[in-house]
Amino acid sequence: MALMMLATSVVGMAQKDMTAVKDEEAFISSVKEKMMQVSSIQSDFKQVKHMAMMKKDIESSGNFYYSKTDKVCLDYAKPKKSKIVINGDKLLMEMGGIKDVRNISSNALMQEMTKVISSCMTGNLQELKANYQLEYWQNETNYLVKVSPKNASAKKMVDRIELVLLKSDFSVESMKMIETSRRQSATPDYTEYFFSNKKLNVSIPSSVFDVK
Repeated sequence: MALMMLATSVVGMAQKDMTAVKDEEAFISSVKEKMMQVSSIQSDFKQVKHMAMMKKDIESSGNFYYSKTDKVCLDYAKPKKSKIVINGDKLLMEMGGIKDVRNISSNALMQEMTKVISSCMTGNLQELKANYQLEYWQNETNYLVKVSPKNASAKKMVDRIELVLLKSDFSVESMKMIETSRRQSATPDYTEYFFSNKKLNVSIPSSVFDVK
């Protein structure tokens, strides 16, 4: 709990005193150049699920894996062992030993997250411009990329995704998926991920991304 509060505090501080990035093309080019050197990422992650109807946020943690260009794994250790794997157009959700494999298009939230993660991890932010409104912000230590879908059906599910990137290596510090509000609430529902202990270009067994 203390670690989660610290992570939330650090990211909150990272988003303070933000100013708009003046040269967006130079920023996009820098992200792409850096991420072209990254083939895989392994890290710890903490997840906070906020729902207006719940009195307390739901917190989870585990290991995150990414392999270029379209493989993602969220391997949850707490509070219960579970797993989400994205491999190409396939989505695996495993909980309590029960596996559910389906096409990624069947889960709108996961589909939008996959598009944004893939573009960010590969550095191809330019590819998002056709279907998303992008805003770029910065302070001394971080960049903040706000990604809002233009597509009407996507907007019914996702209001925007906010990515905080570390300036030193353009790696993702946090990702916040803010859902489109369907009720009167001071705070919309959202899911936020905090990444730590990141290791780049490590060898990740292919079995991590199995979707069968």
